[in-house]
Amino acid sequence: MGLIDDAYTLFLREMLIFKKNIAMNAVRSTIFPLLFVLLLGSFGSAPKNVPVAVVNYASGPAALNFINMLQTGNGVSIVAETTQQQALGLLSEGSVAAVVVIPSGFSTTGTQSTVHVYLDNSQPQSAEVVSTQVNTAAAKLSAVAVQNPAVTVVTNYAYGASSNYISFVIGGILVMVASFGAVFSAGFTVISDRQLGNLKAFLTTPINQISVLISKIAYGTFQSVFSAYVGLVIGLLYGATIAAGIIGLIELLWIILLVGLGFGSLAIALATRAKEQQTYALIGQTIVMPMSFLGGAFVPVTLLPKFLLPVVEADPLTYAVNAVRDIMIKGSLPLPTLISTSVILLAFALAMSGVAYLLFKDTSKQI
Repeated sequence: MGLIDDAYTLFLREMLIFKKNIAMNAVRSTIFPLLFVLLLGSFGSAPKNVPVAVVNYASGPAALNFINMLQTGNGVSIVAETTQQQALGLLSEGSVAAVVVIPSGFSTTGTQSTVHVYLDNSQPQSAEVVSTQVNTAAAKLSAVAVQNPAVTVVTNYAYGASSNYISFVIGGILVMVASFGAVFSAGFTVISDRQLGNLKAFLTTPINQISVLISKIAYGTFQSVFSAYVGLVIGLLYGATIAAGIIGLIELLWIILLVGLGFGSLAIALATRAKEQQTYALIGQTIVMPMSFLGGAFVPVTLLPKFLLPVVEADPLTYAVNAVRDIMIKGSLPLPTLISTSVILLAFALAMSGVAYLLFKDTSKQI
């Protein structure tokens, strides 16, 4: 056979393999282009309806005019708060992207008034939208200073003032590496042991089946965490920072550990149903990569279309990415946020461990 004939024959073989896994290949071929279009296609656009807490200590018409001007368009969404302390509490926990404080005496005609803005710059796109909207409203109000006070805006970066893009990216990469590391280590060891007959040998010994399962999950978690920790060291050497210091580092390592545990368990569950490494790789890639992107590993979730928000909220990686970024950029992770994030990731890990146990137990009967 000639070169072309040989190549054609081998190509037909590859197409037969593709046909054998037609369902998974079709899903992967659909999800990835769709995901990249939705995420990267929106990357240059500005976030909409960014939540902003407004504290109005004035009572005159000028303050109300300023608030109305602030809401022009769909750039920000106003959350009214009674005191500055309450508003800053919302900013600390990440419920709002900024706090706008309108001082008393703001409505005095012909006077110079100052509006204080507290920004969370750990999400630069949202911070830019808020800053633009506030300054535009101040300029419009000042333009009619005969009736309203001239307005000066004082901006304070409550969080993220010294952050850089490397820290933003590294935060997402660490979570993605942890999830991918677990899936592409724990799962492959199950498939390899099954193909080599080692798994059958383990299960025919007096060793408890649960011990075998736990060892596989532990191995996947170790590989996952080790890869993420190495990535963290590289990221720090490359210029990323952990604004929360030593305590933040401990919190970050804990979150990465929970991610590894959850996805190590998911990997075992997937591997029990995949007979070939190629099939497993397709399944793992098709599941984990969308979860990483939808969790905000590279693109802020505020840029996503609204119809994807329920999926974002159901994705455990969303909470892991947000927590890691708070630690690295904002310099603090409130205790309630740490607890809620830990509970979500632990619940995911326990659920995946339960699924892995049921599937592994069922598979072991067929070996």
